[in-house]
Amino acid sequence: MKRGIIITLLITGFTAVSSYAQEKQEPPKRDPEALFKKLDTDGDGKISKDEADKAEHKMIKDHFSEIDTNADGYISKEEFKAFKPKGGPPRKG
Repeated sequence: MKRGIIITLLITGFTAVSSYAQEKQEPPKRDPEALFKKLDTDGDGKISKDEADKAEHKMIKDHFSEIDTNADGYISKEEFKAFKPKGGPPRKG
């Protein structure tokens, strides 16, 4: 009888662990293209200071001049993709 209970508990434990492993999801992957498109609210292919200031993305607001490497007042798609925040993981894309 005890052996049956132990086997049942082991099977239940393995099932629970297996279910947890299957439910564990990877964090969403960053999509710089989609984020750029979202931030470029007027669709002109660049992010203006005004668009950045209105964005909910704090990093863009705080680092606008650093991202705008040619200092033309806009962030191009190339500048956006090339920017690597200091202290954070590198972006793919």
